[in-house]
Amino acid sequence: MKKEMKIHLTYGFILLITIVGILSYTHSQQTRIQSDFTNQLSVLTQQLHDQEQNLSTQINQLEQSVNQKTSQLNQSIQERGDEIAGLSGKLSDVETQSKQQVAQLQDSLSRLKIENQDFSQVIDDSVPSVVSISTNLATGSGFIIDRDGHIVTNYHVIKGATAAAVDTSNGERYRVKIIGYNERADVAVLQINATGLHSIQFGNSDNLKVGEKVIAVGSPGGYDFSVSQGIISATHRIDGIGRELVQIDVPINPGNSGGPLIDANGKVVGMNTLKIKDFEGVGFALSSNYVSDIVDTILES
Repeated sequence: MKKEMKIHLTYGFILLITIVGILSYTHSQQTRIQSDFTNQLSVLTQQLHDQEQNLSTQINQLEQSVNQKTSQLNQSIQERGDEIAGLSGKLSDVETQSKQQVAQLQDSLSRLKIENQDFSQVIDDSVPSVVSISTNLATGSGFIIDRDGHIVTNYHVIKGATAAAVDTSNGERYRVKIIGYNERADVAVLQINATGLHSIQFGNSDNLKVGEKVIAVGSPGGYDFSVSQGIISATHRIDGIGRELVQIDVPINPGNSGGPLIDANGKVVGMNTLKIKDFEGVGFALSSNYVSDIVDTILES
Protein backbone atom coordinates (compact mmCIF):
# COMPACT_ATOMS: atom_id res chain seq x y z
CA MET A 1 0.00 0.00 0.00
CA LYS A 2 2.74 2.38 0.91
CA LYS A 3 4.64 1.33 -2.18
CA GLU A 4 1.71 2.17 -4.39
CA MET A 5 1.35 5.53 -2.69
CA LYS A 6 4.96 6.30 -3.38
CA ILE A 7 4.53 5.34 -6.99
CA HIS A 8 1.42 7.52 -7.24
CA LEU A 9 3.15 10.41 -5.56
CA THR A 10 6.15 10.00 -7.84
CA TYR A 11 3.87 10.06 -10.93
CA GLY A 12 1.98 12.99 -9.53
CA PHE A 13 5.16 14.87 -8.88
CA ILE A 14 6.43 14.11 -12.38
CA LEU A 15 3.07 15.21 -13.81
CA LEU A 16 3.17 18.37 -11.75
CA ILE A 17 6.68 19.14 -12.90
CA THR A 18 5.59 18.43 -16.47
CA ILE A 19 2.53 20.69 -16.15
CA VAL A 20 4.61 23.44 -14.53
CA GLY A 21 7.16 23.07 -17.32
CA ILE A 22 4.45 23.20 -19.94
CA LEU A 23 2.85 26.25 -18.31
CA SER A 24 6.24 27.90 -17.92
CA TYR A 25 7.07 27.18 -21.55
CA THR A 26 3.68 28.39 -22.70
CA HIS A 27 4.05 31.57 -20.66
CA SER A 28 7.53 32.08 -22.02
CA GLN A 29 6.27 31.61 -25.58
CA GLN A 30 3.34 33.97 -25.00
CA THR A 31 5.68 36.54 -23.51
CA ARG A 32 8.04 36.20 -26.48
CA ILE A 33 5.16 36.38 -28.99
CA GLN A 34 3.69 39.38 -27.21
CA SER A 35 7.10 41.04 -27.15
CA ASP A 36 7.59 40.30 -30.87
CA PHE A 37 4.08 41.59 -31.64
CA THR A 38 4.72 44.72 -29.59
CA ASN A 39 8.02 45.27 -31.36
CA GLN A 40 6.45 44.70 -34.80
CA LEU A 41 3.54 46.96 -33.90
CA SER A 42 5.98 49.62 -32.77
CA VAL A 43 7.94 49.23 -36.00
CA LEU A 44 4.77 49.35 -38.07
CA THR A 45 3.55 52.38 -36.12
CA GLN A 46 6.86 54.12 -36.67
CA GLN A 47 6.80 53.20 -40.38
CA LEU A 48 3.22 54.44 -40.65
CA HIS A 49 4.19 57.64 -38.89
CA ASP A 50 7.19 58.05 -41.19
CA GLN A 51 5.03 57.39 -44.25
CA GLU A 52 2.44 59.85 -42.96
CA GLN A 53 5.12 62.49 -42.53
CA ASN A 54 6.51 61.73 -45.98
CA LEU A 55 3.03 61.89 -47.46
CA SER A 56 2.34 65.13 -45.64
CA THR A 57 5.61 66.54 -46.93
CA GLN A 58 4.79 65.42 -50.47
CA ILE A 59 1.29 66.91 -50.18
CA ASN A 60 2.76 70.21 -48.97
CA GLN A 61 5.28 70.18 -51.80
CA LEU A 62 2.51 69.34 -54.28
CA GLU A 63 0.34 72.14 -52.91
CA GLN A 64 3.25 74.57 -53.16
CA SER A 65 3.93 73.37 -56.70
CA VAL A 66 0.23 73.69 -57.64
CA ASN A 67 0.07 77.15 -56.08
CA GLN A 68 3.22 78.17 -57.91
CA LYS A 69 1.92 76.77 -61.21
CA THR A 70 -1.45 78.42 -60.62
CA SER A 71 0.22 81.72 -59.88
CA GLN A 72 2.36 81.40 -63.00
CA LEU A 73 -0.69 80.42 -65.05
CA ASN A 74 -2.70 83.38 -63.70
CA GLN A 75 0.21 85.67 -64.45
CA SER A 76 0.52 84.19 -67.93
CA ILE A 77 -3.24 84.57 -68.48
CA GLN A 78 -3.04 88.18 -67.30
CA GLU A 79 -0.10 88.84 -69.60
CA ARG A 80 -1.94 87.17 -72.51
CA GLY A 81 -5.04 89.17 -71.64
CA ASP A 82 -3.00 92.37 -71.70
CA GLU A 83 -1.45 91.31 -75.01
CA ILE A 84 -4.89 90.48 -76.43
CA ALA A 85 -6.26 93.80 -75.19
CA GLY A 86 -3.30 95.56 -76.76
CA LEU A 87 -3.78 93.66 -80.01
CA SER A 88 -7.50 94.41 -79.96
CA GLY A 89 -6.72 98.09 -79.57
CA LYS A 90 -4.21 97.90 -82.40
CA LEU A 91 -6.69 96.00 -84.58
CA SER A 92 -9.34 98.61 -83.80
CA ASP A 93 -6.89 101.36 -84.76
CA VAL A 94 -5.94 99.50 -87.94
CA GLU A 95 -9.62 98.96 -88.78
CA THR A 96 -10.36 102.64 -88.22
CA GLN A 97 -7.38 103.67 -90.31
CA SER A 98 -8.38 101.17 -93.01
CA LYS A 99 -11.92 102.55 -93.12
CA GLN A 100 -10.54 106.07 -93.34
CA GLN A 101 -8.13 105.06 -96.08
CA VAL A 102 -10.91 103.25 -97.98
CA ALA A 103 -13.17 106.30 -97.63
CA GLN A 104 -10.35 108.54 -98.87
CA LEU A 105 -9.66 106.17 -101.75
CA GLN A 106 -13.34 106.03 -102.69
CA ASP A 107 -13.53 109.82 -102.53
CA SER A 108 -10.42 110.10 -104.69
CA LEU A 109 -11.82 107.59 -107.19
CA SER A 110 -15.13 109.43 -107.20
CA ARG A 111 -13.39 112.73 -107.85
CA LEU A 112 -11.23 111.16 -110.57
CA LYS A 113 -14.33 109.66 -112.15
CA ILE A 114 -16.10 113.02 -112.07
CA GLU A 115 -13.09 114.91 -113.42
CA ASN A 116 -12.74 112.51 -116.32
CA GLN A 117 -16.40 111.71 -116.81
CA ASP A 118 -17.67 111.30 -120.33
CA PHE A 119 -21.22 112.65 -120.12
CA SER A 120 -22.30 111.22 -123.48
CA GLN A 121 -24.01 108.19 -121.95
CA VAL A 122 -25.54 110.30 -119.18
CA ILE A 123 -26.91 112.68 -121.80
CA ASP A 124 -28.35 109.82 -123.86
CA ASP A 125 -30.10 108.49 -120.76
CA SER A 126 -31.24 111.87 -119.44
CA VAL A 127 -32.45 113.83 -122.47
CA PRO A 128 -35.57 111.64 -123.03
CA SER A 129 -36.80 112.71 -119.58
CA VAL A 130 -36.40 116.45 -120.34
CA VAL A 131 -39.25 118.43 -121.89
CA SER A 132 -39.61 121.81 -123.54
CA ILE A 133 -42.49 123.91 -122.20
CA SER A 134 -44.18 126.56 -124.35
CA THR A 135 -46.83 128.99 -123.11
CA ASN A 136 -48.50 131.99 -124.62
CA LEU A 137 -46.11 134.12 -122.54
CA ALA A 138 -42.75 132.34 -122.37
CA THR A 139 -40.73 129.19 -122.93
CA GLY A 140 -38.88 127.01 -120.47
CA SER A 141 -37.85 123.50 -119.61
CA GLY A 142 -38.84 120.75 -117.22
CA PHE A 143 -38.20 117.11 -116.45
CA ILE A 144 -40.38 114.04 -116.02
CA ILE A 145 -40.10 112.46 -112.55
CA ASP A 146 -42.36 109.39 -112.90
CA ARG A 147 -44.27 107.22 -115.38
CA ASP A 148 -47.51 108.98 -114.45
CA GLY A 149 -46.32 111.96 -116.48
CA HIS A 150 -45.59 114.38 -113.64
CA ILE A 151 -43.25 117.15 -114.72
CA VAL A 152 -41.28 119.54 -112.50
CA THR A 153 -40.44 123.08 -113.63
CA ASN A 154 -40.10 126.62 -112.33
CA TYR A 155 -43.33 128.34 -111.44
CA HIS A 156 -42.25 131.49 -113.29
CA VAL A 157 -42.24 129.46 -116.56
CA ILE A 158 -46.04 129.06 -116.42
CA LYS A 159 -46.96 132.09 -114.32
CA GLY A 160 -49.88 133.97 -115.84
CA ALA A 161 -50.07 131.71 -118.89
CA THR A 162 -53.47 130.86 -120.37
CA ALA A 163 -52.21 128.19 -122.77
CA ALA A 164 -49.32 125.75 -122.59
CA ALA A 165 -47.93 122.68 -124.29
CA VAL A 166 -45.12 120.23 -123.64
CA ASP A 167 -42.76 118.83 -126.25
CA THR A 168 -40.72 115.68 -125.57
CA SER A 169 -37.36 114.82 -127.10
CA ASN A 170 -38.98 112.38 -129.54
CA GLY A 171 -41.00 115.23 -131.12
CA GLU A 172 -44.35 114.50 -129.47
CA ARG A 173 -46.49 117.37 -128.19
CA TYR A 174 -48.93 117.06 -125.29
CA ARG A 175 -51.51 119.18 -123.60
CA VAL A 176 -50.49 119.93 -120.06
CA LYS A 177 -52.34 120.02 -116.76
CA ILE A 178 -51.19 122.08 -113.77
CA ILE A 179 -51.18 119.85 -110.67
CA GLY A 180 -49.97 122.49 -108.23
CA TYR A 181 -47.26 125.03 -107.47
CA ASN A 182 -45.44 126.95 -104.78
CA GLU A 183 -44.94 130.50 -106.00
CA ARG A 184 -42.52 131.48 -103.22
CA ALA A 185 -40.31 128.44 -103.88
CA ASP A 186 -40.70 128.94 -107.67
CA VAL A 187 -41.61 125.27 -108.13
CA ALA A 188 -44.52 123.90 -110.17
CA VAL A 189 -45.73 120.38 -110.96
CA LEU A 190 -47.44 119.68 -114.29
CA GLN A 191 -48.77 116.48 -115.82
CA ILE A 192 -49.20 115.08 -119.31
CA ASN A 193 -51.26 112.09 -120.37
CA ALA A 194 -48.82 109.80 -122.15
CA THR A 195 -47.37 106.31 -122.02
CA GLY A 196 -43.82 104.99 -122.40
CA LEU A 197 -42.32 108.04 -120.75
CA HIS A 198 -38.72 108.23 -119.56
CA SER A 199 -38.28 109.60 -116.06
CA ILE A 200 -35.26 110.84 -114.11
CA GLN A 201 -34.57 110.60 -110.38
CA PHE A 202 -33.60 113.20 -107.83
CA GLY A 203 -30.09 112.91 -106.42
CA ASN A 204 -28.81 114.09 -103.04
CA SER A 205 -27.63 117.67 -103.39
CA ASP A 206 -26.00 117.49 -99.94
CA ASN A 207 -23.32 115.27 -101.52
CA LEU A 208 -22.29 117.83 -104.11
CA LYS A 209 -18.64 118.93 -104.08
CA VAL A 210 -17.29 122.30 -105.19
CA GLY A 211 -15.57 121.77 -108.53
CA GLU A 212 -17.72 118.75 -109.43
CA LYS A 213 -18.75 118.65 -113.07
CA VAL A 214 -22.44 118.90 -113.95
CA ILE A 215 -24.55 119.42 -117.04
CA ALA A 216 -27.67 121.51 -117.66
CA VAL A 217 -30.26 120.34 -120.16
CA GLY A 218 -32.91 122.71 -121.48
CA SER A 219 -34.16 124.82 -124.35
CA PRO A 220 -32.32 128.15 -124.23
CA GLY A 221 -33.29 130.65 -126.92
CA GLY A 222 -35.56 128.15 -128.58
CA TYR A 223 -32.78 125.62 -129.13
CA ASP A 224 -34.59 122.62 -127.72
CA PHE A 225 -32.76 120.00 -125.64
CA SER A 226 -29.40 121.74 -125.60
CA VAL A 227 -26.73 120.56 -123.17
CA SER A 228 -24.24 122.78 -121.33
CA GLN A 229 -21.42 121.65 -119.07
CA GLY A 230 -19.89 123.39 -116.07
CA ILE A 231 -18.92 122.92 -112.45
CA ILE A 232 -20.37 123.44 -109.01
CA SER A 233 -19.12 126.83 -107.80
CA ALA A 234 -20.71 126.72 -104.34
CA THR A 235 -23.34 124.79 -102.40
CA HIS A 236 -25.97 125.60 -99.78
CA ARG A 237 -26.51 129.18 -100.92
CA ILE A 238 -29.61 130.59 -99.18
CA ASP A 239 -31.34 133.51 -100.90
CA GLY A 240 -33.39 136.29 -99.36
CA ILE A 241 -36.60 134.23 -99.23
CA GLY A 242 -35.05 131.09 -97.76
CA ARG A 243 -34.56 129.00 -100.89
CA GLU A 244 -31.51 126.71 -101.02
CA LEU A 245 -29.48 127.26 -104.17
CA VAL A 246 -26.49 125.66 -105.84
CA GLN A 247 -24.16 128.12 -107.55
CA ILE A 248 -22.90 126.96 -110.95
CA ASP A 249 -20.87 128.35 -113.83
CA VAL A 250 -23.08 126.59 -116.38
CA PRO A 251 -24.60 129.18 -118.72
CA ILE A 252 -28.25 129.80 -117.75
CA ASN A 253 -30.29 131.58 -120.42
CA PRO A 254 -34.00 132.14 -121.10
CA GLY A 255 -35.45 128.72 -121.87
CA ASN A 256 -33.11 126.93 -119.44
CA SER A 257 -35.38 127.73 -116.49
CA GLY A 258 -36.97 124.64 -115.00
CA GLY A 259 -34.54 122.25 -116.65
CA PRO A 260 -32.51 119.71 -114.68
CA LEU A 261 -28.96 120.12 -113.44
CA ILE A 262 -27.52 116.59 -113.75
CA ASP A 263 -24.47 115.02 -112.10
CA ALA A 264 -22.13 112.35 -113.45
CA ASN A 265 -24.44 109.63 -112.12
CA GLY A 266 -27.36 110.86 -114.20
CA LYS A 267 -29.30 112.18 -111.19
CA VAL A 268 -31.00 115.57 -110.84
CA VAL A 269 -29.02 117.59 -108.29
CA GLY A 270 -30.69 120.91 -109.01
CA MET A 271 -33.28 122.76 -111.10
CA ASN A 272 -31.80 125.59 -113.23
CA THR A 273 -33.49 128.80 -112.14
CA LEU A 274 -31.64 132.08 -112.69
CA LYS A 275 -28.42 133.89 -113.51
CA ILE A 276 -26.91 137.16 -112.26
CA LYS A 277 -27.46 139.79 -114.93
CA ASP A 278 -24.29 141.16 -116.54
CA PHE A 279 -22.16 138.47 -114.84
CA GLU A 280 -20.90 135.59 -116.93
CA GLY A 281 -20.60 132.18 -115.33
CA VAL A 282 -22.69 132.99 -112.25
CA GLY A 283 -25.87 130.95 -112.35
CA PHE A 284 -28.05 129.28 -109.78
CA ALA A 285 -30.13 126.15 -109.50
CA LEU A 286 -32.57 125.26 -106.77
CA SER A 287 -31.01 122.32 -104.89
CA SER A 288 -32.57 118.92 -105.60
CA ASN A 289 -33.30 118.24 -101.93
CA TYR A 290 -35.18 121.54 -101.65
CA VAL A 291 -37.13 120.94 -104.87
CA SER A 292 -37.93 117.32 -103.98
CA ASP A 293 -39.45 118.36 -100.65
CA ILE A 294 -41.63 121.00 -102.36
CA VAL A 295 -42.74 118.53 -105.04
CA ASP A 296 -43.69 115.92 -102.43
CA THR A 297 -45.79 118.51 -100.61
CA ILE A 298 -47.57 119.49 -103.83
CA LEU A 299 -48.31 115.90 -104.83
CA GLU A 300 -49.59 115.01 -101.36
CA SER A 301 -51.94 118.01 -101.13
